[in-house]
Amino acid sequence: MLVILNPQSNAGTALRRWQPVERVLRERHPDMSVELPADADQAVKLVQAHLERSDGTTPEAIVAAGGDGMVNLVLNAIMDTDTDRPRPGAEEIALGAIGLGSSNDFHKPVPPSATLAGVAVRVDAARAEAVDVGKATMLLPDGTRAVRYFLLNASMGLVAAGNDSFNNATGALAWLKSRNVEAAIVATALRNIATHRPLRLEVRGTDWSHTAPITNIGVLKSVHFAGGMYYDTPVTRTDGRFDVNIWAAAGRLRVLGLIAGLYRGAFTGSPLAICRRDTTVELRPERPVPLELDGEITVVESARLEVLPRVLKVCAA
Repeated sequence: MLVILNPQSNAGTALRRWQPVERVLRERHPDMSVELPADADQAVKLVQAHLERSDGTTPEAIVAAGGDGMVNLVLNAIMDTDTDRPRPGAEEIALGAIGLGSSNDFHKPVPPSATLAGVAVRVDAARAEAVDVGKATMLLPDGTRAVRYFLLNASMGLVAAGNDSFNNATGALAWLKSRNVEAAIVATALRNIATHRPLRLEVRGTDWSHTAPITNIGVLKSVHFAGGMYYDTPVTRTDGRFDVNIWAAAGRLRVLGLIAGLYRGAFTGSPLAICRRDTTVELRPERPVPLELDGEITVVESARLEVLPRVLKVCAA
């Protein structure tokens, strides 16, 4: 088992939280190796170097120790954009995770048996399951195209703007983030709601379209997002479809009410909710805006999102 550890996750607290987890995992997995890359580029190179080994020591699992962004980074290091499948050498490798980040939505819901020292773990390669992967083909503002993969969800609008603010927190918000993640998420949301303006967006599905100002759109493979919020729509990791959840444009108080409901898992009953299901979705905003994929941000002119059914093995909890 190979662990790729981001010690800077969760405002730099990840290394301290990792240490008691490491002790238990080394007892259970004596062959475990741990890498601490200096940056994202080195993390990708480390993953791919292990995949390219010809000495028969390719790990049965590559485990992202950090937040959802670290899971996404390892996912994209494993996937091959030429085939939309795991790279040669990774076909039988399972992706695992250790939740040292701020939200850890990849692990949710977390059964009590799936924690070590209070940290969510998903490292059981023997019971790995093949899951769907989302593919985003993005047109960037400079006219180039880029492909990224995701396991949880994509969003555009208020949630993406909030993720961007949270990831780049400074001053009082950075201080709060280091001490109480959920409070920092709420503070970020309130600040973004205060300045948010509806985004005019054209959304195209297989046989439907929606063009209107919106507050947010989520294209989901998991109902969990932004820490404590979750939808009540039916998507699963293996159903071959996205849930497409649109928040209609609304005033600040109504948006606050919708967010409060999402902390209770209530969305479909809101008058602001527009829900679809599909395998492919195109997003065409009126101007370049942030697109969030598993908490990571890219500014795009447009994006095409599609489901790749059951192409990646993921460790069980």
